[in-house]
Amino acid sequence: MNTRTLASAVLLAMGAAAASPAVLADTTVVTKHHYVYFGDHQIYYAPDTKVYYWQKDGRWESGAVLPAESQVYVKSGGVDLDLDTERPYEKHEWVVKHYRDKHDSDDHGH
Repeated sequence: MNTRTLASAVLLAMGAAAASPAVLADTTVVTKHHYVYFGDHQIYYAPDTKVYYWQKDGRWESGAVLPAESQVYVKSGGVDLDLDTERPYEKHEWVVKHYRDKHDSDDHGH
């Protein structure tokens, strides 16, 4: 390839690049996690992972089984919600604000 042909090829490539602006795709992926929220007792349940989240002594705990004294509160009721976090308590203030009065009255274990 001679110098003139190479220069033409470079100029052609530069022109094509300038003529077609780069398209930047939004690669942000928001993963939603489904929970059942038992507002009267501040308990979350993640059906997909079968994990409960509850407060004990001011700390959030989690596990496959609730403490015995809390199990009666999740027999029925609760509010279905989706959050963009794997730990629902990270959004607890938001949940309380938006779902405070929307819990099912049947979540008392009766």
